[in-house]
Amino acid sequence: MTYLLTGIAILLGMMIWFWKKGILLIAEKRATKDLGRHLFPNGEEQKLSALATMDKITNNRFPETLMIDYFLKIKGLQRINMNDPVDFWTKKYLMTPTKIKLNYFEQVKFYETFLNYPEDHESMLIPSNNSEQEDIPRVFNEKALNRRFA
Repeated sequence: MTYLLTGIAILLGMMIWFWKKGILLIAEKRATKDLGRHLFPNGEEQKLSALATMDKITNNRFPETLMIDYFLKIKGLQRINMNDPVDFWTKKYLMTPTKIKLNYFEQVKFYETFLNYPEDHESMLIPSNNSEQEDIPRVFNEKALNRRFA
């Protein structure tokens, strides 16, 4: 009798594990293929150029698989309307959190660089901090110059 209860407990534990981890693994495998077709319509070289840009943004801090996960989830959520009928696996994958967290400055560069991503993937330029400061014209009016700031 104890063997039967132990077997049922082990089986129940395996089912819970599969439901939590196994479903997510299956969703990741199926959704990455589907999202890859939508986000990289020009194939592997477009994917590699996006990864190279992300490498520059993050200074090579993360491996390729984690960066692809981040890219697919962020851009997938931006591109796919969740109110429309969406594949179960894709929806499950997009609703899980990303595996990496970018710091604030990396996130800003990511969103600036990939703002209109699939349409203009050739112009994935990373803005440098120095060029932004040099391009801003310094114009002061007389009122601003005459005021005393304490």
